[in-house]
Amino acid sequence: MNKIRVLHITNNFPTKRFPIFGIFVKEQINSLASIDLENDVYFINGRENGRSAYLNAIKVLRKKINNSNYDIIHCHHSFSALVLFLTFNFKSVKKIVSYQNPPKREGGWWLFYLIYFFFNGVILKSNIKSLKKLKKVYYLPNGVNTNFFKPINVKQSLFKTGLKSNKKYILFMDSYKRRFQKRLDRFRNTIEILTKNGNPYNIEPLILTNTNRSLIPFYMNSSKLHLLTSDFEGSPNSVKECLSCNIPVVSCPVGNINDLIGDIKGCYISKSFDSEELANLVIKCLSVKSFRGRKKLLSKKLDMNSVALKLKEIYKSILK
Repeated sequence: MNKIRVLHITNNFPTKRFPIFGIFVKEQINSLASIDLENDVYFINGRENGRSAYLNAIKVLRKKINNSNYDIIHCHHSFSALVLFLTFNFKSVKKIVSYQNPPKREGGWWLFYLIYFFFNGVILKSNIKSLKKLKKVYYLPNGVNTNFFKPINVKQSLFKTGLKSNKKYILFMDSYKRRFQKRLDRFRNTIEILTKNGNPYNIEPLILTNTNRSLIPFYMNSSKLHLLTSDFEGSPNSVKECLSCNIPVVSCPVGNINDLIGDIKGCYISKSFDSEELANLVIKCLSVKSFRGRKKLLSKKLDMNSVALKLKEIYKSILK
């Protein structure tokens, strides 16, 4: 087979203003280039340019698809797929979409079934039982750059970040802004419970938002654990990144979190979204002395290259 030519349409991609917004999309595309796929990217910058970016994209994409010989159009996010629909110019090209969140949280079920009917494949980041029987649905979480996210000496990490060695940092992460779904309020409530009565566990919250990408592994390695308090997720990248750094995770029951950490000793998943329960699990997690999350992550083949190879096989299967 000749080199597969892919047009990626995405509304999630890094910019100067938001350098880690959609970084996982960019890294996935780069990983495909390393296994001999030809990639072209069209970024719909609705974050900074508003709705007009989506309207302008329709005309540009119509011309781009006409003038190019793509084998596959890969839409990242259901709204990117909706823009492709509106070009009315995609029948002859194989099409696939990657959802970033559960379908009901990303356009709703009506859009999901519309996409499913017209597209050749739908990639979900979380393993939704009710959709398992659908032939064109693929379960494929994003991969992690394990060369970048890796265990780093704690002293070196603390020096790099300027954090204190006598504190037990609990990590909260949001990629580019304070999104309500991440529930910073729930995180803060949990920290408040843990630090009452004189802060007996010597805990300090570590809240990262739109942080310099090069510093994130150092912040992770300075932390005792990552606390995920979201209302919903697909396959939370921060969890996989922390595992790759050998940092344990306490999480609400969201997305594919059970697949990620359900079988990893030292990680805990709450049964509810209650801050009291999360606080108790954090205390249990703090007592973990030896943690081997990175080894488990690699055994699940969630490194960047393994996921890229799986995605290439999906492309091949829909081209047959």
